[in-house]
Amino acid sequence: MIYIEQPVDIEVFRFFWNRKLDSLFARLSFRYLLIWGLETNSLTHELALTYLLNREIKNISLLDRLALTYVLIRKGFQRNSLFDRLVRAYVVHRGLETRNFFDILARSFVHLCKRSGKPQTLFEKMALMYLVKRCDEAVHKGLSVVGLEDVVDLAEVEGINFINQNLQRILKTPLAWQTAKIVVACRVMKAFYEENTHEFEYTAELGYWTAALHYLRELEKEEN
Repeated sequence: MIYIEQPVDIEVFRFFWNRKLDSLFARLSFRYLLIWGLETNSLTHELALTYLLNREIKNISLLDRLALTYVLIRKGFQRNSLFDRLVRAYVVHRGLETRNFFDILARSFVHLCKRSGKPQTLFEKMALMYLVKRCDEAVHKGLSVVGLEDVVDLAEVEGINFINQNLQRILKTPLAWQTAKIVVACRVMKAFYEENTHEFEYTAELGYWTAALHYLRELEKEEN
């Protein structure tokens, strides 16, 4: 139980305190899949990534989707064929080169994971089963090779990004700003003392909130 003796912005406090990190764990697992994954050149792997990509960009034109799918499967433009040059020109002309494939794929994977307890199509079930299995394998391999260092680094980036994404919320009043610092510090303590036998999640959560707290303090120093 956390007791706060000074005034706080209830809305801001609840927003940070109730923040669940399932999306963080999914994004980190997916990052490990791209770095340490097995069978990354297999047809099944390419189909799964293609499904994730098109699931997330279904609102753009068919030609745009085809171009991005081509770039994804080819892992960029590694060759200089005529068709590669044509696709590259199209991608640049349409402003698609600024698309971050990891963010698109990771966001799609997170959304897919959130639907795990809901009615799913056959494609959703197959993609989720395959990707979760491969992500677990990739995490295990990554941890066995480099330990937890990458987990900390990636989680810290996500924690800083989270603060940046919510700056407007926490800067609206001095009380909101102070509340953000208090509640993030509480989340650090909660993560540190929480019993979690899954070292991947424990390390990610602690790194996430610690980086968020340090970043808030850095922003405060810059303001002063």
